[in-house]
Amino acid sequence: MAFLSQLQGGFAQLKQKAEAAAPSIAGSLNQLKEAPKLVESAFKSGLTKVKLDSLGKVLNVPSLGRSQSPIDIVPVITAFGEHLQNAHFEVAYESTGEFKAGNDGNSVWLLREGNSSELAISFLAEEQYHLDAVNFHWATEPMNGSEHTIGGVGYAGEMHLIHRNTRFATMADALKQPNGVIAIAVFLNESHDDNPVFSPFINLLPQIIYKGSECKLCSFDFQTFFPVAEKTKEFWMYEGSETTDPFRETVNWIVIRAALPISSHQLDKLREVRAGRYDEEFSDKVPMKPLRQIQAASSRTVLSSFRSVAGAPDLGFRQ
Repeated sequence: MAFLSQLQGGFAQLKQKAEAAAPSIAGSLNQLKEAPKLVESAFKSGLTKVKLDSLGKVLNVPSLGRSQSPIDIVPVITAFGEHLQNAHFEVAYESTGEFKAGNDGNSVWLLREGNSSELAISFLAEEQYHLDAVNFHWATEPMNGSEHTIGGVGYAGEMHLIHRNTRFATMADALKQPNGVIAIAVFLNESHDDNPVFSPFINLLPQIIYKGSECKLCSFDFQTFFPVAEKTKEFWMYEGSETTDPFRETVNWIVIRAALPISSHQLDKLREVRAGRYDEEFSDKVPMKPLRQIQAASSRTVLSSFRSVAGAPDLGFRQ
């Protein structure tokens, strides 16, 4: 009899749990029923961003935007922008202040406080920008370490100089606006000799080898990171996104055509950086892979400040 009583009690508990779970199960089933309708609706409407965002929420995937970065830039199909020709970048990065170097597991960063006007661009005469962050990207080979590629060809690495429009108090605010952020991408070309421009940062790497590690700096010469004037005459520009999560599509990219040299030794030091924390098991064996795969350019126009050898068409893009 005691056994039968226990059995009846067990059945009663199972019944209660099933009744409690029923609404959740029903909700999940309803979501699954809606997914095919959203797929059909999205395709019929030409895959608009609104439909894709709705689909992403149901399927629990990130927003499927059409302005993601990085991209492969194909010079022969870029559009020559007359207003970009002979552009001038006026740079005055402050070398003292509250700076920080860090490792977030996805890249290594130099972060800066402040709101001073440090970058003015001739074709954006009404805007002023502050350098908020610098990050680096690399891989294992001389031609697979850049996030952007040119005609399918990559470089050993890529440096991003990420600027915030001084109209906005924080980067979070700036990323909500179409004119809030300018990211300047500089390719890194593997060379034999160390580049003294990068030596101060390379020397900091032992302090930020592991994810979550950081060190504070009172001074750093950021000015040397910006290419000299003759190397900034030729560039591409397009509307894109962050290349790290959450991939917000409010970044205006300027990709400099000329590359800066970085030595094999300096690249090897970057490759020693780990993606895991110091106290995590196997953290020493997980190298950082600070690259996002190439995203579709879709229907975006990539502007060029110069005419390519093949002749970039002049589509009338003027200021």
